[in-house]
Amino acid sequence: MSLNVELLEQSFEKVKPRADEFAASFYENLFAAHPEFKPLFAKIDIKIQQKKLINALVLVVENLRSPEALEPVLNALGGRHIGYGVIPKYYDPVGDALLMAFEQYLQQDWTPEVKLAWTEAYRAITALMLKGAGVETIPNVVRDEKEVTLKNTSATQTQLINESQPLPPQTEQHKKPLVSLKLDGEVIQKMLSKITDSYQQFQGRSFIQRLGEVLKGILETFIDNFWAQPAWLVASVSAILFLVIYVGADDNSLLAEILEGADALSLVVALVLFIKEAPDRRKQFHYQAWSTIDAAHDVKVSYARILALQDLNEDNVSLRGLDAPGAELVDINLPGANLSQANLNKSDLSNANLSHANLDNAVLSHAKLSGANLSYAKLSFARLNKVNFSSADLSSANLICADLKQANLSGAILKNASLSGANLEGAYLTGANLKDAKVSVSELSGAFLEGAIMPDGSKYSDPKIST
Repeated sequence: MSLNVELLEQSFEKVKPRADEFAASFYENLFAAHPEFKPLFAKIDIKIQQKKLINALVLVVENLRSPEALEPVLNALGGRHIGYGVIPKYYDPVGDALLMAFEQYLQQDWTPEVKLAWTEAYRAITALMLKGAGVETIPNVVRDEKEVTLKNTSATQTQLINESQPLPPQTEQHKKPLVSLKLDGEVIQKMLSKITDSYQQFQGRSFIQRLGEVLKGILETFIDNFWAQPAWLVASVSAILFLVIYVGADDNSLLAEILEGADALSLVVALVLFIKEAPDRRKQFHYQAWSTIDAAHDVKVSYARILALQDLNEDNVSLRGLDAPGAELVDINLPGANLSQANLNKSDLSNANLSHANLDNAVLSHAKLSGANLSYAKLSFARLNKVNFSSADLSSANLICADLKQANLSGAILKNASLSGANLEGAYLTGANLKDAKVSVSELSGAFLEGAIMPDGSKYSDPKIST
């Protein structure tokens, strides 16, 4: 869908000076039309929620020309909302309340063209959020606000409960056994059938190409079945194959001499079992690593925890939701780690390597990240208030809607970083490099910028100081 970006930007600029009032009106409209939604916000500070709404709108509008940066953030936002109990049915009334708030504040500027632009924008936003929530079909979001009616509360709640029932778990496709215990030759027949089908499929190619494709398919089937079967079955088949080869080998051949060793059979079986049980050993190692991390939960300094985290990350194990507040993790090496929603409050991550790491929605308040490598890291919606980022590398990092209130970013590298919607109130950006960073002048207005290199490449000059 092609959006009228210019019209969206112009109309939103007219709302921004009264952003707090606008957000308050949105929730008033929502609760007036749908009081059954109030319990969802019972334990939430509505003022903070209003600020999040404005940050989200700023994020969307300022990245309309960069959809590649916007899409993953909205996908993640939709996934989080499922955890809050927000189901697809809720998107309709939210859209109604949002359009009503725009009409209230734009008044004569709320033209049919502006209404259409925001309706289409909300549809696009909803589509991306539902995609992140794992919903394939998009509901008919955003109706005319005149059609909004208060539905019967009990009937609506019953419908929502029915819609939120968990889906039945998907069962894994049953893998075919490597060796059938039946005597009807079913496995052999299927293998021959596969070879025949492969031959017919690639008949137009050269003989070498066709043979290679067929052998590749057989090898893939063999490997899949090797890992699917129990260890005793694999060992038994290996022993049988060994005996077949041994009996069929020429008595005077080198192969026969090698196989005549008394321990040859046991060595073959042991080797097969060693390979077969490798995944189980890896699982056991991961279990021990997590046990080490859990045991060090209340320990500030634990070298074993650092090693365990690094080893898990090297094995591409997700560290999502890691709970290690106050931990000393100086110089830890976790490039590309999935630390989304982790609790690292007051932790010491000085000089850590977190390049390309996913720290979306992580809690890092009061943490030490001075000198850390966070290039290309994902930090959207992360709590980074009062974090020490001095001299840290945050180039090309995604800090969309992050809370950087009173954070120390002096001397930090923020080249090409995305800071749309971030809270930079009281943040220290003295000497920071913000060249080509995606951040507006209004968002930087509450930060300390002495000596900073601005997004346009110029050096900051205080407008209060007369020349």
